[in-house]
Amino acid sequence: MVLRSGIVEESKVNAVIDIVLRQLAPDVKRIRYDIEQDWSGDDAIFYRILISDDAARMRLRETVRNAVSMLESHLNLETMGLRVYHNVRTESEQASLREKSWE
Repeated sequence: MVLRSGIVEESKVNAVIDIVLRQLAPDVKRIRYDIEQDWSGDDAIFYRILISDDAARMRLRETVRNAVSMLESHLNLETMGLRVYHNVRTESEQASLREKSWE
């Protein structure tokens, strides 16, 4: 995808997501993202991180911190001018809400 700040290699983003999912399984179930402009018009990446209910009950802070840290350290998208946003949801929340963008 081409943005004002340059080119983001989505294949690299997907490869890093695969690494994060392998290393943080079974706590992190899925990571989806969109690259678009945020509310202020800045280029941004919006992550949707789906975690297990068990991780949310027992290790929420640690699980989210690890996932965010790994994504940011491997990709470093902020240096490319992208603002980074993270949204986290549990499996049971997604089962109830059934948002397609989280599937």
